[in-house]
Amino acid sequence: MSHVRKLHKKGLIKPPPFVVGGIQYETIMGSEAYGVSSGDSDRDVYGFCIPPKDYIFPQGYVLGFGTKPPVFNQWQQHHVEDKSDRVGGAPREYDFSIYNIVKYFQLCMENNPNMVDSLFTPQRCVLHATKIAQMVRENRRMFLHQGAKYKFLGYAHSQLKKIKNKDMVKFVDSCRQLKLDPEGDLDNIIRLTNSSPMNGDMDPMTIHRSTVNRLVKDAKKKGGWGKRLKEVATYGYSVKFGYHLVRLLGEAEQILTEGDLDITRDRERLKAIRRGEWSLTQLEDWFNSKEKALEKAAEESKLPKRSDEERIKQLLLDCLEEYYGDLSSSVVQPDRAVAALRKISEEIDKVRGVL
Repeated sequence: MSHVRKLHKKGLIKPPPFVVGGIQYETIMGSEAYGVSSGDSDRDVYGFCIPPKDYIFPQGYVLGFGTKPPVFNQWQQHHVEDKSDRVGGAPREYDFSIYNIVKYFQLCMENNPNMVDSLFTPQRCVLHATKIAQMVRENRRMFLHQGAKYKFLGYAHSQLKKIKNKDMVKFVDSCRQLKLDPEGDLDNIIRLTNSSPMNGDMDPMTIHRSTVNRLVKDAKKKGGWGKRLKEVATYGYSVKFGYHLVRLLGEAEQILTEGDLDITRDRERLKAIRRGEWSLTQLEDWFNSKEKALEKAAEESKLPKRSDEERIKQLLLDCLEEYYGDLSSSVVQPDRAVAALRKISEEIDKVRGVL
């Protein structure tokens, strides 16, 4: 039984009924999947389902006219506590992200890092997999292409941007100058911030009062400072963002050089970063060198430059046919001869355009 169905039966989640009945794949993601969990992390669960047939093949709908067909891309629910499943004495907390199989295929084909990782999780992380899910996992390398370089590198840059968020660093430094506990003296921090006559940067608070108020308001709402600010106070930067940066670039290199992916291979390095054993300078130097290495890896990669859309589409149709049955009345498959003539005509038009 899928975890979505189990928690639904317990009344803890309320996904659409077709999500509960159509779940094909569930896998653990996040630090637990990467092998770097501290043991008290939330359990991230990703997967895909197959919705009713008319969500994918809206028969009779005329594009741009009348009632629109039903749409479903994904269902998410976060911070779901299961008190019957306890970790270290506390209820296990789940974060669910379940996608329409079509959306899932599209994101995997685009080499979205989260989706690609969810296809390459270790078997120990797979919570639920039907025959259809097994079909997809067995063909998962089909989704990989050289475009992974740009997708993974883009995500890595976003992690670096978060690491370089100066607001948190300045905030921690200001609190220390004032001999305030950045993790405890919320009321004093607010008082000092709002009593300042300055409208811009504050002295001795070196960041704008609106930023301080935002950070403090968020802390009060959560009942204390978040993990990221605590990491900045302890290590000088967020080690979570740091380990994700290293993970993303390492995975990109694996994909380009091997055409495969083991998301746990770099776990010891990632654990060291999470323990604060890497300085920010060391992290930035590693990023710069790895970014250059990816350029060479892409040039020498044997992977196709882009996804094989036709093969992936056929796999998707095979999955849908396994679930729905015969799709001949739903999918238009143009005659091969007609398709060939159309391609010839397109090539002739291109030549005419050049001439």
